[in-house]
Amino acid sequence: MYLWDSNILRYFGEGHPTLYRHVQRVLWADIAIPTVVVAEVLRGRCEFALKAAPEKAALAHSLLVETQKFLNQFNVVLFNDECAKVLEELRRHHKTHKKYADMMITAVAKVGKHVVVTRNLKDFHGLLPQNQLANWIDIEPT
Repeated sequence: MYLWDSNILRYFGEGHPTLYRHVQRVLWADIAIPTVVVAEVLRGRCEFALKAAPEKAALAHSLLVETQKFLNQFNVVLFNDECAKVLEELRRHHKTHKKYADMMITAVAKVGKHVVVTRNLKDFHGLLPQNQLANWIDIEPT
């Protein structure tokens, strides 16, 4: 399974050509987003919807619904109890060096033996082996 980081969702929404070439080479069923990415994406939209000034409130709520519909097209991989155990181990070894969300994505990838697709490979350096990382934005498919 290919787990997409939140930056890949943005490029997908923008129709990035290299990303689309990669997508054409795999089964759609093999692409998923972890629940942590769902939370990251919806957090921003929810914050906007809840705090928008009256003149922007309708737009904010419309964008929230559009984002929810966009996310519904993806398989979602749940962060479960096994992931939590892996996350605890990661936190012991990488105390403040890594973002918590990246460590959560790493835990999901480790538990499921998934490949994390991200443009920000450096965020996962030292967390996952190279064979569990892919950049579908800057690297053309072979």
